[in-house]
Amino acid sequence: MSLKRAKGNKTKQSSSAEEEKKSDSISKQIKKQRKKNNNVGIIENKKKAKMQEFQREDAWKHLETIADLLVQSDPYNILNNEELSTLIQILENYERDPKEYYKEWFDEEYEYQFDETTQLKKPINFRSNLYNLNQFRKRVQYRYYWDIQAIIKDLHKLFGNIYMRCKNQQSYYYLSKVWEDAKPKIRSVIQKFSEQIKEEVHNILQLKTEYKISSKIWPVIPEKKEIRTYIEIQDYEPNPNEEPHISQIKEKLSSKKVPIKCKNDCVCFDLNRMGTFNYSEITWDSECPNRRNRIECKEHEGTDKTCLNMQIQLKQYLTNRINFGDNADVEETLCWGIDVYTRNVIMNILPLDYDEQQKNLFIEKLILAINRPNDKQRGYDMGLACDYIIKESRMISSYYNKDDRKMAKQIKRVIKLDGGGFRIHTKGCGLVCVNKFGIKTNSLIIPYLGEIYQPWRWYEKQDFIKKQMKEFNKKDILPDFYNIMLDKHPDEDDGMDILFVDPINKGNFSSRLSHSCNPNCGTVTTVSNGTYVIGMYAMRNIQYGEELTFDYCSFTESKQEQLQALCLCGSLNCRKYYLELSNQREYNAILDRNHCFIKRNAILFNACLDNIKIDESLFNKHKIRSSLLTACPFWLKSWISQLLKFIDEEYLIYKTELDTKFVLNEETQNWNLFTVQQHSEERIQNLIFTLDKIKFFLKQSDSVEPPLSKISNEDLIMNFWRINNSNDSLLQNDVYQLFQKFGLKKLMELITHISEKRHLYEIQEQLILTRLLFLVLSHLLLQQKHSFQYEGLSLMLQMMAFTYTYFKATEYKGFQSFPMEDLEWGKVGLIKKKCKVEGKIYSSLFVWGQLVGWYKQTVATPQISLSVDRRGTLLYPQICSFDISGEKQVSSLQDKCKTDYFQKQLEKRFNIIVGELNYKTNQKYFGTIFFEQIYSKELGSEFLDRALIYDKKDFNIKFKQFLKYEKIKFNHSSDKIYKLMDNFKNLIQVQLPKQKLNKKQMEEIKSEERHKEDQKENA
Repeated sequence: MSLKRAKGNKTKQSSSAEEEKKSDSISKQIKKQRKKNNNVGIIENKKKAKMQEFQREDAWKHLETIADLLVQSDPYNILNNEELSTLIQILENYERDPKEYYKEWFDEEYEYQFDETTQLKKPINFRSNLYNLNQFRKRVQYRYYWDIQAIIKDLHKLFGNIYMRCKNQQSYYYLSKVWEDAKPKIRSVIQKFSEQIKEEVHNILQLKTEYKISSKIWPVIPEKKEIRTYIEIQDYEPNPNEEPHISQIKEKLSSKKVPIKCKNDCVCFDLNRMGTFNYSEITWDSECPNRRNRIECKEHEGTDKTCLNMQIQLKQYLTNRINFGDNADVEETLCWGIDVYTRNVIMNILPLDYDEQQKNLFIEKLILAINRPNDKQRGYDMGLACDYIIKESRMISSYYNKDDRKMAKQIKRVIKLDGGGFRIHTKGCGLVCVNKFGIKTNSLIIPYLGEIYQPWRWYEKQDFIKKQMKEFNKKDILPDFYNIMLDKHPDEDDGMDILFVDPINKGNFSSRLSHSCNPNCGTVTTVSNGTYVIGMYAMRNIQYGEELTFDYCSFTESKQEQLQALCLCGSLNCRKYYLELSNQREYNAILDRNHCFIKRNAILFNACLDNIKIDESLFNKHKIRSSLLTACPFWLKSWISQLLKFIDEEYLIYKTELDTKFVLNEETQNWNLFTVQQHSEERIQNLIFTLDKIKFFLKQSDSVEPPLSKISNEDLIMNFWRINNSNDSLLQNDVYQLFQKFGLKKLMELITHISEKRHLYEIQEQLILTRLLFLVLSHLLLQQKHSFQYEGLSLMLQMMAFTYTYFKATEYKGFQSFPMEDLEWGKVGLIKKKCKVEGKIYSSLFVWGQLVGWYKQTVATPQISLSVDRRGTLLYPQICSFDISGEKQVSSLQDKCKTDYFQKQLEKRFNIIVGELNYKTNQKYFGTIFFEQIYSKELGSEFLDRALIYDKKDFNIKFKQFLKYEKIKFNHSSDKIYKLMDNFKNLIQVQLPKQKLNKKQMEEIKSEERHKEDQKENA
């Protein structure tokens, strides 16, 4: 599934917000469970380590008593003497009834010959490298013994060797007595050791089991029909393979970079001198200027020698055994590997007299041996690989030596006790070197060819695959993937750009290479004859029988997927998984904090209003030029400019946090810098993917309009009040009907009164009057308890009194894109039949959803994710949400939505949560106090807290804040607002703040007071 490989990156897709939410929920459960397990596991592992250390010490110390028992039975220390001649005189008078003990010490196949000198029968051609008891003791200390047979065999060898050195019968009689006395005691020690060593092996097999590939069926041997096949092609094939997409892809693949003429002594004539690839700089460290610039050579001064930096254009590829037989360089065949768990088991059971470096080197050789035997169907057999090493180590000039032989034998001994820790797993069909001379460093293997996609089309394919997986109930399976990203060089005149290459159906044998964390090959995007090509190169010498591998550098945004992607490279620096997790908590912490959902919408809204000045320097810095910016409307360029600004800010913050987190030295500084750069590059890549999708959508919908636009004051009034007898209004329909249902006549009269009076004012004053109405209704609702959820409604109305900015989404013309061709899902290990052909359906809200979710490509329908995220952030709940009794209120966080800011404020103020808030609405406008705080920066950082000040009795406190922010936002005068408040004075008892009155107002007040006094007197 999509997995992203850029410069080898891969990414995984999901199809909907609901699936993403479910996946996130599963991931959280896994994280919580793993955290819990880790907390317990730390203690348990410490106990286990101590227990293991104790048991191991106890087991091996117990075995050392064998040497002690032999010493006790050997007063003359004959078992530790190299020369026995000094003991002859002592043992001359030692007589004993001779027995044929010596036959126990030698295998049955030996023939014996009578030695006239010693008067003893001795075996012919007997050899043993165990000369004395001290050697046996060291073997015990170095943990060579894991089974009874090996111990007994070495004891036999020890006594056999000393017997061969006996000079007379008396020496033999003494030796047999030592054996006879110690034998019964040794037997009981060995028996107890046998029980202890089983427990020792069991403990070792319990370490790092989280990295063990669990399989009910083992071994799994792929059948020939299960191996993916491909149609061999000689060049990239565009998808869709029709105009104008063919021309668009060809234009993106073209390069204006021109190679310079090389000198006749340039290093490009010698593979050994051409230099190595620098992964951090993404280029070759070569003295050849063209090679260093990732361009193939064209011309050379005064020489006819063959240039080796022209391998792509000259088609100097390695040959495949399928086409060239025994003269081939590589062969497509079954390949096998071990996981981190198995590697750890092997490291733990190898003898202690070998250091870590020797053990690691042996495992490298072991992995080579796993893929070397001719019987590829039995590649799962660890014993077979060990037999191969043992056999090869006895050959002259062999790659393997006697130390490798010892360690291979050690593995075979432990396998007899429990083979479960030594499983080899299939990688499927891989690529192995069959050239007897190997493959030299810098050699071109073959171009990495396949179907080539623009990002919009690639992610359409991933969405389609995800949908089919769901329909066939395969969504929990991690499919095979072969795609790789082709990224244009950033130093191109038209800037960077990205395409996807997928050889799953059409390609060549380059798609057979497996992943390795310590690869021998790598991909390099190279310009050849003015066209971009991904070349697969040998990054070091590859020997005969070695598997060809490269680092996928793959990423996924699903923790569940990562846990399924256990690596089988078995290398020392294995990262355990071949998928890196790109949305780790620390990875996205800055984005969540500084670039949250509301902030992303505020940036987009500003760009849509042309309120943002484009910073051209950011475009130049990040190499975003005409290749990406062509056909971008101004608002989209403005949005890109703001995103680049955030990416740079995130880079600096992330670098500072990493430097603070770790003790700084040269190594950590380099690692921190590398990590931050990778993080930033991934952000840029996701920005490019989003940009490509948006450009495609706008072209297909024949529009350049921005996705958001500000609602005019006239339209806003229409949304708040009933217009032309419409029932679709907030105040006269939703709020009024709720008050009517619960008999709140006073509030109903207030709404009716304001509705009748508002037409006397201009539009701007009508909006102020409406916001005042929200504030007054909010206050009045709290004056007594009601049988509906009045606290929640009061809070929302208070928020609306301080909400000034509303916007709406552009209704683009939706469409269905080009149909996907039939895909044989058996090739990706999913569904062994063809799926129906269909194109992706784009809705009118796609642009908005994709732009606010630009940093990830995992949501197939971003408009659905948008509809979830905007609840309580950009959209207030419907009035009907509060039409519930207090008994149905929820007092726990169980049903609370994480992104619902309204719910959080409701809990903060009243310590309650409404169980279900309804956000479905026919109203097509958006805007909340939460968006206002981010968008209207002039209101200040304390705006939200001040505006939502809570006082159940004193309205003046709220009204004071109302005056303040109306003045800041619109420069409205207090006098205007006081006059509008006159509409409420006859219906509610509100004490207005004291105000300075002019002389005319003072005279009017005094005249009115005198008139009232006259009426009282007349009465």
